[in-house]
Amino acid sequence: MQTTGADLPRMKRVLWFWFAVGLAAIRAQTPPIVYVSRDGSGDFHCDGTADQEEINQALDFVAADPRYTTVYLKGPATYWIDNTIYISSNTILEGDAAAKIKLVDNARWNTPFKALIMQKGASFSDGMEDTSNSVHDIVIRGFEIDGNRDQQNEPSGHAYYNIIKLQNCYNITINNMYLHHNLADAVNIQSCCYGYNINLRFYGNRIIRSGHDGIYVGLSSHFEIYDNIFLDNRTDAHIRVQDCNHFKIHGNICGNNPRRRNSGGIGVDIQAKDNTPLDDAEIYDNYLFGKGAYHGIWLWQTRKGGGLNTHSNVHIHHNIITGFQGAGIGIYGFNNTLIENNTIEFNGKGNNHSYTDRVLWGKQSGITFYEGADGNKIQGFRTIVRNNIIGNSAAYGIENRKKSIHAFVLEYNNIYRSGKGAYKGASSTTDIYVAPDFACAHPTMVDGRIDYTYFIFDPIWEAAEKTGAYVGDMGTNAARLVYHLKSKVGRWDGSQWTRDEVTSFCINTGSPSSDYMKEPAPNGGRINIGAFGGTPTASMGTRIPAVYHFMGRPNPVNGRITVSEALVGNPFYVFSLSGKLLMQGVLTSNEIDLSRLRNGLYLIRIRAYSHDHWITEKVVKVD
Repeated sequence: MQTTGADLPRMKRVLWFWFAVGLAAIRAQTPPIVYVSRDGSGDFHCDGTADQEEINQALDFVAADPRYTTVYLKGPATYWIDNTIYISSNTILEGDAAAKIKLVDNARWNTPFKALIMQKGASFSDGMEDTSNSVHDIVIRGFEIDGNRDQQNEPSGHAYYNIIKLQNCYNITINNMYLHHNLADAVNIQSCCYGYNINLRFYGNRIIRSGHDGIYVGLSSHFEIYDNIFLDNRTDAHIRVQDCNHFKIHGNICGNNPRRRNSGGIGVDIQAKDNTPLDDAEIYDNYLFGKGAYHGIWLWQTRKGGGLNTHSNVHIHHNIITGFQGAGIGIYGFNNTLIENNTIEFNGKGNNHSYTDRVLWGKQSGITFYEGADGNKIQGFRTIVRNNIIGNSAAYGIENRKKSIHAFVLEYNNIYRSGKGAYKGASSTTDIYVAPDFACAHPTMVDGRIDYTYFIFDPIWEAAEKTGAYVGDMGTNAARLVYHLKSKVGRWDGSQWTRDEVTSFCINTGSPSSDYMKEPAPNGGRINIGAFGGTPTASMGTRIPAVYHFMGRPNPVNGRITVSEALVGNPFYVFSLSGKLLMQGVLTSNEIDLSRLRNGLYLIRIRAYSHDHWITEKVVKVD
C-alpha cells in the first residue's frame, strides 16, 4: 500500500508512537538487533503508510539503550516513507537485499537538501556553520532505496531528495546498498570546514540513475570509495570530490549508456579551489566508460588561489577510460600529476554545445592540460605521463593547451590512431605508435573510429533500457578482458592463460624504471604498457629480439640510415615528434634516405614480424 503523509491524522500518529515505543520495550528481547517488518514478525510493524515513523522509533530505541546497536529492515517488503529517516551515533541501519525504502509519489517536500536519510538533528540546509548535530560511528548497509524520481514534482539536479545526506559526521560506513532513481545526489557527505576527518568507507554499492552525483564528498579528508558500480548518474559525476584531501578512489565501475550521446556525467570529478590543499589522492583500477558528457577523470582547480603545489601529486594509474565526450583525463591547474599504466580509448567526440564551458566545443584529446585556474598566473605546471595506451582519440593523443605555464613529461606511451596526430604542444623520444593488439576479436566502427567493447555493451544496455533492470556488472568484466594484450607466451582470458598467434609490441616496452615484479613469469624484465602492466594479469612475454629494436646506424645521420636486413620488404613511415607523417614507403633495401629532411629529431616506424606489429626508433638528422 502506498499513500502520503496527509492520509494519516496527526492524533493517530501520536498515539501510535507511544504505543510502538512501549511495545518495543516489551518485545525486543534479543540485543543487539531490533527488527522492523511489514508482516508483523518484527519488533516494529510498518503498514505501508508513513513507514519512516516506525523506523525512526526503532532507531531512537536503539540509540537510547546501549545494549542495542542495530535496526534491521526485514524483507521482502517495501517501506513507503513521506518524511526523513534519522540515524544517531553508534547505530547500524541494515536490512535484507529485498527490503526497499521508497519515497511516496508526489512527496512535495519542496525543500532543498532535505534527504531521505540524515543524521539525527540535521537541518534541511547546508548548515555547515552548525557542528552541534554531528553524529559518529554509523553504518548503513544491505538494503535498497528507491528515490521514485519520476513521480516527484520538483526538478532534477536541484538538491531535492538526496537519498543519504550526512553533515559533519565521522566514522561512516556505507556498503552493499542499492540506491537509485532519485532527483539529486544519491549520497552527499559534507563537513563544516576543510580537512575534517570523516573516516568514510563507501564500498560494494550500486548507484543507478541519480539526478546529480552518485556520491559527493566535500571539505573532508581520509576516505575511500571503492568497488562500487555507478551507472548513468547525471549532470555532474558518478564520483565527485570537492576541497578534500587524503583519499583513494579505486576498483569502481562508472558507466554511462554507450548507446546514447551525453547519457551521463563525469567518471571521477576532483575539484579544488583557493588555498585548500589537495596533495594526497590516488585514483586507480577503475573502469570508466560510456558516452558521458564530460571527461573520464577531471582534475579541476575551479578558482584562483594557492601556489604551484597547493593542488598536486595526484596519482592516476591502472584505469580503463573509454568513450567520454571530453578528454579521457582533463586537467586544470594541478601540478605534478602522475598518469601511468592506463588504457585511454575512444574519447573526445565533443561538440557538447549544451555545456557553456568552451572545453567541450569541438573534438577532444586522450589527455589534455587545459589551463590554470581563472586569473591564476602561476607557471611551472607539469604532468608525467608514462606507460599508457592512448588510442582512437578524436583530436590528439596528448594535448597541451597552455605551453606557457605547463609541460608534459612523456615516457614510453603507446599513442595510435589519433584524429589529428599524436601530440599538440608536447613531444616524446620514447613513445611508440603501434596497434596494441588487444584481445578483442570483434572491433566495431562507431562514429568513424574503432571501438573494442561496443559489441559487448550494446545488447546489454539495450535490454536494460527496455526493462529498467540495470543488473550485474553490465558487461564490464568481459569488456575489461578485451584490453589485455595478445601474447604467444600467455594472455589471461578471465579463467586461464591462453596463447595467441601474435605478441603485442606493448609487452615489455614500458619504462625501464617502472616496477615489473608483479607481472607473471616470463615477463622479460620490463613492464608492459597499458592498464594491466605491472599487475598479476599482465600478458607474458620474453625479451624482445634485437631485430625489433632495429637500431638504425649511423645515428645521428646526415643522409641514409641503415636498418636490419630482416626488415627489407616491410612498410615504413617517418614521423615528426608531433606525430605528423613526413615519409612512407616499402623497404626495397636496408637503407632509408633522410637527406631531404631538416635537422631535428624524427621517429621511424617499420612493420616487424606480423601485419600489424610495428617497431619505432628515434633518429637525429644533422647536416
